[in-house]
Amino acid sequence: MEYVYHSSKIQGLKVLEPRVSSHDKAWVYAMEKPEYCSLFLGDCNDFINQIGFVNDVPEIVERFKDSLLYAYENKSGSIYTLDATNFKKGMTTFSVELVNENPCDVVREDKIQNSLENILKLESEGKLIIYRYPKVPSHYPSDRSDLIRKAIIAVNKYGEPKLEFIKKYHPDIVERVLKGLESKE
Repeated sequence: MEYVYHSSKIQGLKVLEPRVSSHDKAWVYAMEKPEYCSLFLGDCNDFINQIGFVNDVPEIVERFKDSLLYAYENKSGSIYTLDATNFKKGMTTFSVELVNENPCDVVREDKIQNSLENILKLESEGKLIIYRYPKVPSHYPSDRSDLIRKAIIAVNKYGEPKLEFIKKYHPDIVERVLKGLESKE
């Protein structure tokens, strides 16, 4: 592999510096294919659009009606091409993710002016699959228990703002989340 790819909502970067993220280590993150990076040019988390890979094909699962628009419409950014030297695979639980402890010079920048158009183009080319709400892939529980479990954890960690988000965008699970919060206290 000669190159890897990194997405950022910041355009015009010449060097990518390692940053501490959820793994508590300063790394530059990258992926093997640019279309993988396109998934991260929007405002995504498991309560908006869940992102995953099945047989190396990226998938986006809308978790509420029009969450694709919520996440990607009018968002821009860049996909940066980086030399693959010093990138390591298997350092995180995300199997398609590579990391590098060193600053990385940008080889090329591809500016994405409209992330939603980019995502829809990749879907039309068969490079990713979008499950539009309320459809979910067969490996998701039909009772939304996965989302409920994650909501309980998120509300415990982030408090009232996360609960308000759940109430606004996932009113169908609020009662079960509140019961889960009560039973954990």
